[in-house]
Amino acid sequence: MASKVGCEIMWMRYLFQELGYDISHPSPLLGDNKSAIQVAKHPEHQSTMKHVHWAYHWIRDHVGRGEITVSHVPGDDNPADIFTKPLGRLKFSKFRAMLGLHG
Repeated sequence: MASKVGCEIMWMRYLFQELGYDISHPSPLLGDNKSAIQVAKHPEHQSTMKHVHWAYHWIRDHVGRGEITVSHVPGDDNPADIFTKPLGRLKFSKFRAMLGLHG
């Protein structure tokens, strides 16, 4: 999933650059998978893994170029879960409020 979001980030960066915006600062990519974040940030972890999907190489390249920063967001503070996971009523209401969707 991080690679798909990374592609969207890069597309938006290219669009904003074409529109004349300053994109000299890296764009944030937040995720709740600590292992995936470590692989993206630190290539030395690859030697201890049997297989690394090409998508992690792609993200790591953009992190290395300073175009994307990868950071951890705890699952309890990740409103994106509302789109990807079945949630209980309380967590659903919390994330809905975090997204500014009141109903």
